[in-house]
Amino acid sequence: MTTMTTRVRLLVFFVTAYALTWFGNLGNLIHPADWWPRPMFPLGPIIAAPLVIGFTEGRAGLKAWWVRICRVRAPAWLYVAAVGGTLALIALSVSLALFFGAKMPSAAQWASWPVIFASLPIGILAGPAPEEPAFRGFGQYELQQTMSAFAASLWIGLGVLVWHFPILVTGGIPWPIAIALPAVSVVYAWMYQVGQSVWPLVALHLTVNQVSGVYFGSMFTKHDDELYIGFFTLGLVAWALALRLRLGPGLGGQGTQRAEPMTIPVASG
Repeated sequence: MTTMTTRVRLLVFFVTAYALTWFGNLGNLIHPADWWPRPMFPLGPIIAAPLVIGFTEGRAGLKAWWVRICRVRAPAWLYVAAVGGTLALIALSVSLALFFGAKMPSAAQWASWPVIFASLPIGILAGPAPEEPAFRGFGQYELQQTMSAFAASLWIGLGVLVWHFPILVTGGIPWPIAIALPAVSVVYAWMYQVGQSVWPLVALHLTVNQVSGVYFGSMFTKHDDELYIGFFTLGLVAWALALRLRLGPGLGGQGTQRAEPMTIPVASG
């Protein structure tokens, strides 16, 4: 029986997630067609995670992961922080963007807020639902067993940043997101440490996507949107730094539970 270290296993997970997410771009180059999922197939991470877990840990590993990602119960204040804190940060960022020169949206644009809820189902399925159970429920959980939760969050944030590469380079999302993703990864790690559930993270992620991306993202020009997202990114960086300074590298958790090198038997047969 062969063994695989935790870090190698996570590298395999990310490479697999990238391949499953980006395959439509390569497929379209080989055989151009409208039905290829481009620029990204959002379900890549949630497919890659059980594939890697099942191969390396078998049914026991899959069951443990499933129990983790199905745990919805978490402190109520954590859900309030995920949604309310994010809305407050969005409101502050919009206000600063308008103060520093962004064009004031029209009354009709302000009145378009129902789009936040109209697009909610696709917003869940194409964003936080396939990402957080994989990136945090698997990646963050495993990596923080070999290093501090803070360090693990930065590595996971870097991996998630690379995952977004196709829409970053094509301008599908504003460039400050490249800084926001590692910063919010620290916030996600803190929430996961405190609540032991990925669902407050899903709530935060969904709030950002729907309110910041779908609603305000449609109001601003490209330049004004970058200004707004720039302020929002600064807020996330400040939030992450405050958590690190206040709680230390464990981000409110119990710290490393096992030492590296950690080897995982690769299931066979």
